[in-house]
Amino acid sequence: MALTNEKPVLPSVINTSSEHDQTHIHKQSWASKNRRSLWASLALFLLLRYLVLPNVLPNSTESENHALSAHHGSSCAQADAIYPQSFDASSVVEGEKDQIIDWLSGAVKVPTEIFDVMGEIGEDKRWDVFYEFSEYLEKAYPLIHEHLTRTRVMTHALVFEWQGSDPSLKPLLLTGHQDVVPVLPATRDQWSHAPYGGEYDGKYIWGRGSMDDKSGVIGFLSAIELLLKSGEFEPTRTVILALGIDEETGGKVGALNLGIWIEEKYGKDSIAMLVDEGNAVAEVWGQLFATPAVGEKGYMDLELRVETLGGHSSVPPPHTGIGYISLLVAALEQHPHEPYLNPESPLVNFMSCGADNGPTFPKDLVKAVRKVERSLQAKSHKVDKKALKELEDWWVTGGEEDGTFPIKGLGKAMVSTTQAVDIINGGLKVNALPEDVVAVVNHRISIASSVAELQHHLVNVIAPVASKLNLAVEAFGKEVNYADCHSEFQAGPKAGKVILSVAYNSSLDPAPVSPFTASDPAWKLLSGTVKSVYATRPGFNATEEEAKKEIFMAPSISTGNTDTKRYWNLTKNIYRFAYLIADKGDIEGAHTINEHVSADGIVELVRWFANLIVNVDESREL
Repeated sequence: MALTNEKPVLPSVINTSSEHDQTHIHKQSWASKNRRSLWASLALFLLLRYLVLPNVLPNSTESENHALSAHHGSSCAQADAIYPQSFDASSVVEGEKDQIIDWLSGAVKVPTEIFDVMGEIGEDKRWDVFYEFSEYLEKAYPLIHEHLTRTRVMTHALVFEWQGSDPSLKPLLLTGHQDVVPVLPATRDQWSHAPYGGEYDGKYIWGRGSMDDKSGVIGFLSAIELLLKSGEFEPTRTVILALGIDEETGGKVGALNLGIWIEEKYGKDSIAMLVDEGNAVAEVWGQLFATPAVGEKGYMDLELRVETLGGHSSVPPPHTGIGYISLLVAALEQHPHEPYLNPESPLVNFMSCGADNGPTFPKDLVKAVRKVERSLQAKSHKVDKKALKELEDWWVTGGEEDGTFPIKGLGKAMVSTTQAVDIINGGLKVNALPEDVVAVVNHRISIASSVAELQHHLVNVIAPVASKLNLAVEAFGKEVNYADCHSEFQAGPKAGKVILSVAYNSSLDPAPVSPFTASDPAWKLLSGTVKSVYATRPGFNATEEEAKKEIFMAPSISTGNTDTKRYWNLTKNIYRFAYLIADKGDIEGAHTINEHVSADGIVELVRWFANLIVNVDESREL
């Protein structure tokens, strides 16, 4: 499946090192202007943050909801805890807290900033900082570099392979990105700790990338280094590590070519399971939930262009090109995409988990959830539309009313295709009519929709308005026949032309949804490892109340895109998740000032990765 319209040149291989350090350098073919803005990245993080960390007001009593959660037809069946059988994987982190802190601190000190516009590797010196980061990894993780094979892809993207003894078993793929968003110079004096100081204050590790995403990269590297140090584990299933270099600008250099390299070597559908950065663990509806993103929304930037004749502004037409595009933009904003909650959406299952296990889950919604579940389980498969609409309405407005979504529009964004007019350019001189005016509209496509459906909607909105304005229309490479637009047709010369096209080569359909039921082997392993690590957490039996606490798995989605969009061909089992029991203070600095992460949280993340690696290695279901 083609991920975008990009056509990268396939790799040519230059082998200039030992078998443990092969170098693959790809010719670069990518549009430098195809970049997400820093502020768009910040908005994405905030969306993810408030999906994972809702603050739900109680609407029912605990006893009432527990009684309702006894429903046997729930779609939120939970997997049992899974513990490694060969040895105690958690033991590898015992006494290693200081070392783990040092590893992350050192990684943060290397400012691997990536910018919206980057030149080619080898020409743009800003890429060279990744040499420093790979050198740091060599010094920090000597056992990894001794026992794993390292391959350079596009010079700076890295693949590590820990060869298993049984080649018939599909490998486990763990991914993350080395790059971080830049620190704005104007904000440096607002940081309580140096942005690239990697300081540890006894509780938190501070600095850009400490959360996003050097925590993930250092998490799995540390787990493997400690497994190697223990000498008690040798994999039967190969483990692959893929470290991107430009996730914060779309992964067009790093992850794109990493995906190509892995597919060329291992083949399509060759990976047992993939784990990348994503949602964390948090309290929702009065209960602790792990909420891996099992899908991501799609993406498309629309370029809306109006071409008209120029001339002197002293004799203007009724509308200049700016006037025309303003009317067209207004039409888009007057016709937003309608929310739609697909009954098969992970968000419905997410609400089933809340109804089952959330003491403060709204009582009226529990009834709607049960009706949807019963209708889905019925042989007729006819969904209770009224009940489903109640769930949809909660995402659109209910979550804001009860305090779940502090950011206005967040819930609606989860069940809709969103559009945001972010750029508009036109005109050079105050006394000259603009001949070419362009607006760029960002779309995040609902998981129930597609690029094709979005483009159809855009034509249906724009073409009738353009027709009334006597403008010709070209949409996505084809002339639009006004007879199909159900609007007034004006014969004769046109006042100008409207051109709709995909900006920045950016179209991407929503990600395939990964399996998320207790019977699915990959989800069962992910869930079982979460449950076993939580059950053996430090101090878990300190009090009777603490011992009774549980953690539940609930699938969710991501409103934005991670590097996983480059790996769809490799496996259907893609999970965007980090075992971080986060609170508001832990993640509120990502992509902004005072980014930090809990040191205890990072130790637990390393422990989780170690257990996951061994659990997946021992499984024969994948």
